[in-house]
Amino acid sequence: MASSALAAVAWASALGASAVSLSQPAGPRFGQGTEEAPVAVPRPADLSSWASGPLFSRGLDSKASGFHHAEVRSLVGDYNLSVAAFDYWVDQGVSGGLLGGSGWETERISELCRLYRSNGAVGNFLDVGANIGTFTIPLADCIRSTGGRVFAVEGMPPTVDHLAAGILENKLDNVDMYNYAVGAPDDPPKVTMSLNPVNKGGSAVKGNKPFTVMGEEELQKLFHPSKKAQTYAEKVAVMEYEVPLTTGDLMLQHNPAMKAIHIAKVDIEGHEGHFIKGSQLLFSEFPPCILTIELIEDWLERAGTPAGEILDLLAGWGYKNVPTAAELKKRGTQGHTLTIHQKRMGACLNRVRSFAQA
Repeated sequence: MASSALAAVAWASALGASAVSLSQPAGPRFGQGTEEAPVAVPRPADLSSWASGPLFSRGLDSKASGFHHAEVRSLVGDYNLSVAAFDYWVDQGVSGGLLGGSGWETERISELCRLYRSNGAVGNFLDVGANIGTFTIPLADCIRSTGGRVFAVEGMPPTVDHLAAGILENKLDNVDMYNYAVGAPDDPPKVTMSLNPVNKGGSAVKGNKPFTVMGEEELQKLFHPSKKAQTYAEKVAVMEYEVPLTTGDLMLQHNPAMKAIHIAKVDIEGHEGHFIKGSQLLFSEFPPCILTIELIEDWLERAGTPAGEILDLLAGWGYKNVPTAAELKKRGTQGHTLTIHQKRMGACLNRVRSFAQA
C-alpha cells in the first residue's frame, strides 16, 4: 500500500476518526432493554476521512504503523490484490495466514465468486463481519465488472481502519463500508466490543465469548504470550470499544440496493442471531439467494439466541438443506459454517436481477 494511504489511516485511527471511540467497560450489553433505538439512518462511511490527514513517512511494513502488506490473488484476472494486515503477533489468525502465505478461507471465497458468476453475475454481496477484507476485497473485485456492489459491515474500530485501507489501496469504488455493529431492533444503540489480543477476527460483543469477561490472570493462561509477543500491549490485555448499533432492516430501508443481494456472508462471533432478528424484513421479502453463515452453539447461547431458533427462521425463509440444531451439533466445528441456497433459486435470481437493474 502507498505510504500516504497507510499514513492517513494511521492518523485517522490515532485521532478516533473511525466514528467509534475507546471506552471503559460500561453501558448496556446486547439483549438488555433500552428506551433508545439503534442508529436511525445507517450510512456508508465516508472513506475520505481515512484518505486525508497529515502524511507520515511510514512504510507498509512499518511496525509503528501497524499495517502490513499482504496479498491475495484476484479470482478473475492475472494480478494480486492488497489486504492491510495486522502484525502477526496481535493477529495470528487471519493476518497470520495471509502474511505466512497460506491465505484465509481461499476455497470458500473462490467458490462464492464462482457461484456468483455461474448464476448470471447479477446483484450484490453482503459481508457482515467483514474483518480486514478477506472476503470483501476479492469479491468486490470479482463482481465489479458486472456492476455488483459489496456492502461490508464491520464494527471493531481498529479492524475498520484496516478494512478501509484495503478498500482504498485497491481503488474499489463498488464497496459501501458500514462501520457499525449489527443487532436486533430492541438492542441498545451502542454496544461494548472486546478486541481479541491475539486473533482480531475473534473479537466479539462483550459477553458472547469467554475471553471477553475474563480477568487478567485467566487471560494470561488462555493466550500464553511468548516473550516476543509480550512486547505488544494488545497481547496481554483486552481492549474495549463502544460501537454504534444498526440493524439489517434499517440498512435495507435506507439502501434500496440491499433488495438485490445475490450472496451474503454472516460471521460475527456469536451475534449472528441478533443480526437475523434485526433483518426479518430483509430475509422474508428480499432474502439473499445464497447465504454462508457461521453458527457456534456456545456463543449463540451466551448471546441469548439458541442455534435452533435461527435455523428454524432460515428454513421458514425458504432456504433448503437447513440442518436441525441436533444435526448441526454432530457436524463438529468445521460444519458450523453453513452455505445454503434458496429453494426457488430461479425466482430469487430473477428478483435480484430486477432490483439490480432498477
